[in-house]
Amino acid sequence: MEETLFEIEEPRSRAEIARVLGAAAAELAGDGPVTLESDGQSVTVQPPERPTFEVEVEREVEDDATETSIEFEIEWGETGDETRPEADAEEAVDVAPRPPESLARFEVFRDRADEHRWRLVHRNGNIIATSGEGYTTKANALKGARSVMRNAPGAEFVSK
Repeated sequence: MEETLFEIEEPRSRAEIARVLGAAAAELAGDGPVTLESDGQSVTVQPPERPTFEVEVEREVEDDATETSIEFEIEWGETGDETRPEADAEEAVDVAPRPPESLARFEVFRDRADEHRWRLVHRNGNIIATSGEGYTTKANALKGARSVMRNAPGAEFVSK
């Protein structure tokens, strides 16, 4: 028996898709749960340390139409109380309201000392937060910003 716990299929910009994948990737990089949200619902799951990862690129030609897709799949077996499978499914799903769209964005830039910094900028142009220090690599600046981003869901990255 297969049960769909969460599914979205809707047109989105590449940037919006990247934000969804980036947020999931950031959570997956940690050892905690992964939460996916859309249309006022969410699902939270706890992937194990080494799930099976599959990437599939398909091209489907039907009549005169061609459709190309990229599918990412992360799969693992679940263990638990086998006598109560419905309880396991209920515990795996956490329905919560969708967070509001952010009124701010993260910017990563090089300062005069040629170090990387980040800042959180409100849509009115005011700087809300900064890294407070320079990083020798852009990766470290992004890591610092992502740490803050977990507390600012919906904020986007703008690399300058």
